[in-house]
Amino acid sequence: MKNLLTTIPQRGELRHWADVEKILQGCDSEDDFWSFSCRHYPKESGPGQLCFMIHSGFVRGYFTILDFSDEDILRHGADQENPAIISGKKVILAVWRPISPIAHTGFQGWRYTDLKP
Repeated sequence: MKNLLTTIPQRGELRHWADVEKILQGCDSEDDFWSFSCRHYPKESGPGQLCFMIHSGFVRGYFTILDFSDEDILRHGADQENPAIISGKKVILAVWRPISPIAHTGFQGWRYTDLKP
C-alpha cells in the first residue's frame, strides 16, 4: 500500500497557514476529521496509510487515512455555523501530525508518494 499526497487549496478561510494549522490540529478523531473529495478512490492506498498535505508551497504534515466514503458529510467553516453538505467520493483523514516543512509545488487532486514520517 502507498501513501498519498494532496494540496489544501489556498482560498477563503484556508488562505493563511496559521488559520489552516488551527483547524488541522483539531482533527484528532473520527468525529473531528478532515476530508478531501476525489473522482475515484486510490486503488493502491487505503485505511491505515498516510496522506501528506501541501499548503503554500510546503508539505506541512500528514494524516492517517481512516476510510473512503461516498456518504454525505457536513463540512463546518471556522465559524462552526452554516455547515455545507459535501456529496460524492471522499477520503476521510484524522490524527494530524505536523512535520518540518518540505518545499513542494501544490496540485489538484491526489498523487501517490514515497514520503514517510
